[in-house]
Amino acid sequence: MRTLFIVSFGLNLILTVVALALCPSNVAIHFGAGGEPNGWAPAYVNALIMTGVDLLIFASFFFTPHLLRITPSRWINLPNKEYWLKDENKAKMESMLTAHMYQFGTLTLVFMFLVGLLALQANVADPIRFREDLFWWPFWLYMSYTAYWTVKLVRAFRVPESL
Repeated sequence: MRTLFIVSFGLNLILTVVALALCPSNVAIHFGAGGEPNGWAPAYVNALIMTGVDLLIFASFFFTPHLLRITPSRWINLPNKEYWLKDENKAKMESMLTAHMYQFGTLTLVFMFLVGLLALQANVADPIRFREDLFWWPFWLYMSYTAYWTVKLVRAFRVPESL
């Protein structure tokens, strides 16, 4: 999953470069009801913003499990943290959390890629219009997966019954 996570990040960066090359000098960066553009910026500003967002998403999901090693336990919010932060359980906790973060991070970056494609399509279209009909199904799939992932994460960090 780590490889897929890194590849999805790379694809977002490639999409940003492609969008910068294909889009006009000013691009729609926000769309209102019906897909009408209502916010504009220079294409390079949009590219910087999208790169920053992608980097933030990547860093958040990539480094969170590793930051647990240096974060005081009182600042860690994890189900059953008293059990999972014991020295004998930390390695398993870090492994489980890393897998969960890569899964959710990958899906988040895939969702961002789809939104980026729709924004690119909107900005090269005439007239400029965001295809809401193509946005809502990935959005609801992402929201559904977010709920599923949250339940899965909480269940994964239950205290094992064998104790």
